[in-house]
Amino acid sequence: MSEEAIEQVAQPEVAPSLLETPAEAATGGSGNDFLNMIPEDLREHPSISPIKDVHNLARSYVNAQRLIGADKVPLPANPTQEDLDNIYSRLGRPETPDQYELPVDGNIITEDIAAQYADAAHNLRLTPEQAQGVLEFYKSNAMQGAETMQQNAEQQAQQVAAELQKEWGQAYEEKVSAAQSLVTEFADDGLLNLQLADGTKVGNHPDFIRAFAAMGEFRNSVIGEDTITDGARNAAFTPAQAQSELDAIYSNNSHAYFNKKDPGHDNAVVHVQNLMGMVHG
Repeated sequence: MSEEAIEQVAQPEVAPSLLETPAEAATGGSGNDFLNMIPEDLREHPSISPIKDVHNLARSYVNAQRLIGADKVPLPANPTQEDLDNIYSRLGRPETPDQYELPVDGNIITEDIAAQYADAAHNLRLTPEQAQGVLEFYKSNAMQGAETMQQNAEQQAQQVAAELQKEWGQAYEEKVSAAQSLVTEFADDGLLNLQLADGTKVGNHPDFIRAFAAMGEFRNSVIGEDTITDGARNAAFTPAQAQSELDAIYSNNSHAYFNKKDPGHDNAVVHVQNLMGMVHG
């Protein structure tokens, strides 16, 4: 075989019409336009126009086959309320509110609250998981808020106690006891737990305690006015009351405190000492 024949066998001639550039291949090719292979009435269809070559056409076909037989949820362009109900039912919303099975703790989440929340969750088309998540968020925040309120109430009670102890001195216990006795007799815990406009509980408000302490002292003074003993005279006073009592004694030269021969002198001396202790703590 001649060299010319060998060269012709090794390098066969390729038809120019089969050669394509990469750009031409990506768009279907100058000589391999797949649109020419399909019926003319399909060429302008919106689902066909984005496809640029046979490769993309094949990929689109494979993806379409994957969807065949799958559980699909229709999404109307302008869904009605009924359409939305159907869609969210397919996504997991229960048929009725009582199917949410919400936990009830009897404290934060009561039966009534759970029922009301289930109705709201159903109207919002929540799935059980979504409804449970929102409820847990609410419960967590409510518990945190209740804990914060309790801490604030305790701190406020301590501040009020410190304020009244400073004001009343040794009379603090007696005055608080008088106030508590009056509240116990004429009111209940509901009154003490009422919250004022600033969030303060009535039972922790210093003016309330002062008022009830004064009423308790007044009642005790009226009941025991005819049976006052030396022990009663030595009852605890506030520093201001004790100072006033001392001033009255010091301004009365005929007081038993100044007369050692008076049968009440010793008691008067003890009384003055007690008053001094109440004034100076």
